[in-house]
Parts: sequence; C-alpha cells; structure tokens
Amino acid sequence: MTDSYLSIGSRLEVIPMSPLAGDAWSAQSSFLPAGWSCNLIHRASATILPGQPLTGWMLNVDTDRHHVEVTDSNFGFLPISDRMRPRYVTCLGRVEKLLKKEDEIGASDAHCISEVKGMFSRCARRDQWDWRAVHLALGEPSRGEARSTAGILGEVSGALRRGDMATARVGLEELAVGRHMARTLQAAREAVERSVTALPQSRVLRGRGATGRQPDASVRSVVSSYAKEKLESANATHTMLLDILGQFLGAQGHRVEANQFVDTFTRLKSGPAIFEAKSITDDNELAQIRHGLSQLYEYRYRYDLKDATLWLVLSREPREGWVINYLEKDRGVHIIWLERGELSGPSVERLLETGSEALRQSRKA
Repeated sequence: MTDSYLSIGSRLEVIPMSPLAGDAWSAQSSFLPAGWSCNLIHRASATILPGQPLTGWMLNVDTDRHHVEVTDSNFGFLPISDRMRPRYVTCLGRVEKLLKKEDEIGASDAHCISEVKGMFSRCARRDQWDWRAVHLALGEPSRGEARSTAGILGEVSGALRRGDMATARVGLEELAVGRHMARTLQAAREAVERSVTALPQSRVLRGRGATGRQPDASVRSVVSSYAKEKLESANATHTMLLDILGQFLGAQGHRVEANQFVDTFTRLKSGPAIFEAKSITDDNELAQIRHGLSQLYEYRYRYDLKDATLWLVLSREPREGWVINYLEKDRGVHIIWLERGELSGPSVERLLETGSEALRQSRKA
C-alpha cells in the first residue's frame, strides 16, 4: 500500500543531486518512504543548484519500482482554461448522448469525438498545460487505459470521416458496453463545468445551462421552447431575453449563473462576462440603457471582476443609432439585441469566440 500523499499532482520537496540524460536529475527526498528513489525532471527556467532543496509536482508514481518522478515546472498542472472549457463540455456532452443512444450518430459528430479523443491522449502523453486537470476529470485513467480509449475514439472519428457508419457504431458500442464510458464522460462533463470560478453567491441556472447537444445550423437562432409568435406577443420580456441568452450560451458549453443582482454571468473564451438585459420601448429606451450601463459598472466593481467584459442585452435594436457607438467605442460595453427571434447586434459574433470547431462548422451548414 502506497502512502496517500504519493500521487500524481501532489507536491514533494526534493534535493537535486546530479544531472542525468536529457532534462533529468537524480534526486533525494526525506519525505519518501524507505526504499523509494526519485528523479527530478528539470523544466523550469531558473538554474538548478545541486544540493539545494526545491518543491515540485509529482509527475509519475511507479509503485512497482518504488520510484517517483518530480518536475519543477507547472507544465501540465494548470487549470482548464476559459478557452477550452466550453469545447470540453460541449463535446463530452455530445459523445455522452451518443453512447447512451439518445441521438443517432452522424458525420458531423467526428469533431466532438476527436475532441474527447484528444482529452484521453492528453492523459496518456501528458504533453499539454492542463493534462492533469483533464486526467482528474476523466477519473484518473492509467496511461494504458487512456491510450487505448483514445485509440478507439480515433477509429470512430476516422470511420465517420470516411462515411463508414457501421465501423463507427461498433466502436461506440465497445465504449458504451465494454468500458461503461457514458458514466465516465458524464462525470467528466460535470467536473469540467464545476471547474469554472463562480460568481459570488450565485446559482447555476439549470434551465439555461449546457445542453450537451450539437448547436443548430444557425447558431444565432433561438434555441428555445418559445414559439416565434409567443415571443412577439410577449414583446420579448426580460425573462424571455434571459432564457434566450442563457440557452444560446448553454448550447456552446458555457456554465450560466446569476445572483440577486447580476442577470447573467458566464466565462467566455476571453474571460468573465457580465450581462444585463433590458426590455426597451420608444418611450423608455435611453432611460433603460443608462440604467443598464450603470448596473454593469456597479456589478463589475462590486464583485472585483476587473477583467470582466460588460454586455447589454436589449429587446430590440436601439432607435437612437449613436447609442451603439457610444456603448461600444466610448464605454467599451458590448451590445446585442433580439431581432426576428435571433440574437443580433454588432457584438453577437464575440459570443461565438469559444474556440469550438463544432460551432464554426455548424454555422457553415
């Protein structure tokens, strides 16, 4: 039985002794059990000093050989980024649904399957900045398990690109039945969703959260249960605006939150984003925009989100055209609105900047 602290990603103080081949050093550690040996993989920019202790990350633990590898670099131990999180969530959710046979597999699923393959490959190769976070989300598969699963997913993806649906289905069946992979991917998706830094005192809006399904061909379309005539009759009320925005963001894999003050909060590829929705008419347009603008500034200050982008979501295009330039150019506030049942406006394209090839491909369909 190995001591519980001897696990990948744990910190360990070591003393580098002498250089070995490549970037490896022999090392010692008084914190290891008797009979255990240690190597240091030196990847940091600072010059290493033999005999001087340093603290690094455990990169590998070999219980058979009683040997550990430690690295002095944080490469591989960074959290999942805002750029990658929605890609992971969207693709994990899609492959999960395919494994549960909730949807029929199609050629367009090749990208999501490749993305999940890449996650397992990260665990096997340990060659990306976030490999450990991905490794934990996937339940810490061994390198052999990760490599094998990545191989099957690669075969499924390749078969889809060739149009060989029979081979693709066989591969999915092996993952679903032989490896119970649907549960693994569900747990991974939920773990990645939880990895986001939350808005203080917020609640996750389940109705606006990630759906785990492929976005519609027109990504700007309202992914909503509201019929167009219902939207028109309700004049795109505040609640409907938030539901439409939330489903739009959720379909791209973003975790959507709110609290007693903030209408909608999420993390885009560019970082945290605060949204304020306003229903406007000819009579109240300027007053509502001014109110929304002041609220956005207040919330960014109140929650110390200095790097957050600010978004004003309106029920229709402003009648006063100068307002758009004022908000975007002078105030640095993004503006979008509802138009014919779709989110529109000069900043709507920024909402698609998630780095997701699946989203880009869906827009071309």
